[in-house]
Amino acid sequence: MKIAVFFGGKSVEHDISIITALQTMKAIPSEHSFIPVYIKPDGNMVTADNLTDEKIYLDYEKNVKNERDVLLYNGALAIVKKRKINIIKIDCALLCCHGHGGEDGSLQGALEIANIPYTSCDCCSSVLCMDKGISKLVLESNKIPSIKGVYFNKCRYEQEKQDVLSEIEKKVSFPCIIKPSTLGSSVGIDICENKEALEEKLEIAFNYDDKILIEKYLSNAREFCCAVIKSSTNLIASNVIEVSKSKIFTFEEKYLKEKSMPENEISSELEEQIKSYAKLSYKAIGCSGVVRVDFLFDNGKLYVNELNSIPGSLSFNMFKFPFADIINCLLREGIARYKEKDKLIYKFNSQAIEKYIALMGMTKK
Repeated sequence: MKIAVFFGGKSVEHDISIITALQTMKAIPSEHSFIPVYIKPDGNMVTADNLTDEKIYLDYEKNVKNERDVLLYNGALAIVKKRKINIIKIDCALLCCHGHGGEDGSLQGALEIANIPYTSCDCCSSVLCMDKGISKLVLESNKIPSIKGVYFNKCRYEQEKQDVLSEIEKKVSFPCIIKPSTLGSSVGIDICENKEALEEKLEIAFNYDDKILIEKYLSNAREFCCAVIKSSTNLIASNVIEVSKSKIFTFEEKYLKEKSMPENEISSELEEQIKSYAKLSYKAIGCSGVVRVDFLFDNGKLYVNELNSIPGSLSFNMFKFPFADIINCLLREGIARYKEKDKLIYKFNSQAIEKYIALMGMTKK
């Protein structure tokens, strides 16, 4: 099987995507061949001879070898250099992108137009997972518990600032947590103790996103995560992992520090409840591929915090089976979904053009 591994992107999570891709490319089973497709910070897609070497990303422009542009073609990649084009048929795209442009449905839509099967959620569920405010509405409509919040965009805030602040004080109160709605990896997240701090930190958060979600801050909450992967018609939940954190699980704690596992035990009842809600959330959003669901547990109540449609490292370390098996599962499911969608009828002879031409002819007379 010929695979294209997409990673990087015009995203604040660009570097984390590179790490995910490096881990994934090392684990791809030997029966498959792959082409790494690096989406540079400016959005340009390229491939090169040494994209699997982690050291080149310390100074990419200096270290890259034989870089070529990549274009999406009908069921293939067009590799371009100095007007020479090499068309390579692709069986499936393995997505390792995080954040804007790669995890939010944009890349998925481009691949669908190019008739290239891909792993991960489809366009719609990618959008729903990416936008914390919208996914909260979907979860609530499916009676899946989530923390009370207020969701608004920059335009509304600028036009109705006092109304928005009053709504936050009434529905959420303080302390609250501020989240750029479509970002991941805890970028732009902060805690606000009062109205003055909220106004100040909202101005900062709007530099990262034009949509914001404000939620009640649960200072004593325990955080858990559980990944879900689809295999045929079955949903498989991973091990439940508790997150060790300070006030919030920051970008630095996620990626730049050694992690220590909390010593608190998880009851079998809570573990099963987490796995159950993880699967229910996966189905409610209409997910595909591997998705990590994050939870908060406070005063005996469990809340779904958010869903990650392309989790860091594809959550391979959370499952009991090897990373290679996860990759094969993702590829099989991505191709099967493409084949099912390809069976749909896309042509319809409406005779609209004939009628339009006839009408225009009558109008000219």
